[in-house]
Amino acid sequence: MATYTHTIDAKGRVIVPARLRGSFSGTLYLTKSLDPDYLAVYNEADFAELRRQLAALSGTDPNVRILRRELLGEAIACSPDSQGRISVDDGLWKQIGVGPGSEICFIDMFGKLEICSRETREAAQQSGPSLAEIDLSAYNLPGV
Repeated sequence: MATYTHTIDAKGRVIVPARLRGSFSGTLYLTKSLDPDYLAVYNEADFAELRRQLAALSGTDPNVRILRRELLGEAIACSPDSQGRISVDDGLWKQIGVGPGSEICFIDMFGKLEICSRETREAAQQSGPSLAEIDLSAYNLPGV
């Protein structure tokens, strides 16, 4: 688990960090994240599982329809080129307030990557609660 910073090139492409390419190769799916100012990147298997889980929910629930529309309807499929770059739609870059020349952070979150601007990451690190301030008692994490 780590954070990697890369710059978006003039064509809207960004290099997937070399250390992550083993888990995030082949077709990747980029979409909105549940958190504002972040995008989520899934490999094929994890995106298929997300689709399966969302398909199993009731389509009569308006919140489910919103979730499907925002996560699945906004998703784009892309494959890294020979240099490990992915091309991202300008609309998704705008979702997180970045464009060509911007620095972005890839955050490894197990089955997905999160992408945000470098400024968003730095602001979250400075203004968010410290680990000591978070009540972890509800999560049953004895090793933490």
